[in-house]
Formats: sequence, structure tokens, C-alpha cells
Amino acid sequence: MRHPLARIPVLALVTALAFGLAGCGGEASTDGDGGTASGAFPVTIPNTYGETVVEKRPARVVSIGFHEHDILLALGVRPVAVQQWMAEYKNGIGPWATPLLGDAKPKMFPSTAAELNMGEIAKLKPDLIVGTYREVSRSDYELLSKMAPTLVRPKGYVDYAVPYEIETKMIGKALGKEKEANSLVAAAEKKFADARKAHPEFEGRTAAIAYPMENGGLGIYNSGDPRGEFLRKLGFTIPKAVDEAAGDKFYTELSPERLDLVGDVDVLLIIDFGLPKDLYAKNALFQRLDVAKRGNYVYPLPYTNAVSHNDVVSIPYCIDKVVPVIAKTLEK
Repeated sequence: MRHPLARIPVLALVTALAFGLAGCGGEASTDGDGGTASGAFPVTIPNTYGETVVEKRPARVVSIGFHEHDILLALGVRPVAVQQWMAEYKNGIGPWATPLLGDAKPKMFPSTAAELNMGEIAKLKPDLIVGTYREVSRSDYELLSKMAPTLVRPKGYVDYAVPYEIETKMIGKALGKEKEANSLVAAAEKKFADARKAHPEFEGRTAAIAYPMENGGLGIYNSGDPRGEFLRKLGFTIPKAVDEAAGDKFYTELSPERLDLVGDVDVLLIIDFGLPKDLYAKNALFQRLDVAKRGNYVYPLPYTNAVSHNDVVSIPYCIDKVVPVIAKTLEK
């Protein structure tokens, strides 16, 4: 069974945020105003293990999480290293964020690497390490913090389930770019608000988003996962039973016999893991569900990779491309 973070090819392309980035994978560069900050240093940012203290403006940022590079690039900072998530993105950056990279060529930690490569990270001599969308153990955090100030998830959130707006503002504060981070969040929130206004039929309807399993089951993402957050921001409600089943994880796996947990949602989205496209059409247990009988499900969900990121760079594209698919599915 694939880990729920594993991703398989899906089309994605987004409009670029113009920052006029130039240079290469040396020191992390800032936008064209010479890096004018909206905040002063030092800054202190609480996290699940304590506090991250950044004494001065970071110049060499290493991104060890699976989508934080998008946020860094949107803030005008090119990391010296990034973590690859989707294997088809050879430089580790999705096409919605690639225009922001310019001609920079950051080191890439491959998606096949199961553990953090502490030696390689140390060689990069970072002055900030960002891992808010990654499972970072206390021992790893302590080791990373000896190399550089390290951002990890804040208290009160499980791994991979930090709301995008909180994550963006954390990273913005660490960079001395709080004003810019707030502006990015405001723009994304307006995009969501516009989508809700255009589709009042979404409000209060129940929805679930899941990954497919070879046995015909489903891995359901909770309401705090970025994919669940995307649906919530559009006005949908994730069933409470999903969060209860997930417990302290960002997902729960359901066998084919337990799919009734989400069988009566108003719309069900199943992301693309590269499994057969008729996996659920041929699944008798799945087809007995009310949501299947009504035809209110999508598999495979297009633009899966961008939906899975759900950050300030991918959100505008997702809303433009995925919302019409959801609306059409809900009409059935």
C-alpha cells in the first residue's frame, strides 16, 4: 500500500507570481526590492517542541518539507535545497511554482529517500531549515536545530495538518516577511470567498476526499489535512466520523467493508494514485454506497498534485480548475 503522501502524475499548471528571480542555488535570494523586510530580527516562533529563534534574516534556507518551497518562492526566497514529493517533478518543484524558481537550481532531496539526510543538510550550511509539512521527530528536530533554526509544526496540530494560513505566516515571520505572508493569505482567502459566492450550493454540504487502495478500500483524509482544508474552505463539511476515525493521524484507511463511513456524503473525491481508472466502477461494495448510486463521486480526481499541495501558490489554480469539476459532480 502506498503511503498517503505518495503522489503519481497528474496535470497541473498555474499562473506565475512575478518576482523576477535570478541566480542559482547559492544563498537564498529575496525579491527585487533588495529584501526589504516587514519585520525586525530576532524573531521567536513557537513550535510543537519549543521555540524557533531566528537571530537575523536567513540567507541560506533549506526546505525539508513536501510543499514549503512553494511558500518560500511566493515570498521571494529561493531555497538552496528542496524536498521532492512527486517523482515526476524532476527539480522537486510543481509546475504551478516553477516560474517562481527562475534559473535557480536548488539541491533536491529525492522522494525515494525514507529519512532525512542529515549529512547533506549540514553540508549546505543553512541558516534556516523549514519542515512544517513533514513528520519531524523530536530527536531529528534537536539535531537539525544544532545546524540552524528549524521550523516545524506548531502545537495543537498533527503532522501534515497545519492550516495553510498558519504555515504561511510562520514561514513569513521567520523570513522577516510577515506583511508579504499576510498578503498571500489574504489573496488565497479572497479566492476561496469568491468560489463560495459563485457556488452557494457548496455551503453545508458534506464531502470527503480520499486516496485509492488496491483492495478497493479508501484512505480518507481528515478535515485538517490540506486536501480536507481545501474542501472546508469551499464551504463543505467533512463528516465528524472521519476525524474521529483518523484520531491523531491526518488520514484513516477503510477496508471495502467499511466504506459506509463516507457512503452518504454529498460528494466524494478520490485522488489519482495511478491505479486502474475503473477500480471503483468494478467494485461491487463501493457501487452499493449511496454516493456511488447517485454518481456524486470523482475518480480519478484531476489536478490531484495541486490539490494535495493546497498552499498559497497552488490554491488559485486549484479553484479555477477543480471547483467546476466538483460543481458538476454535485449536480448529478
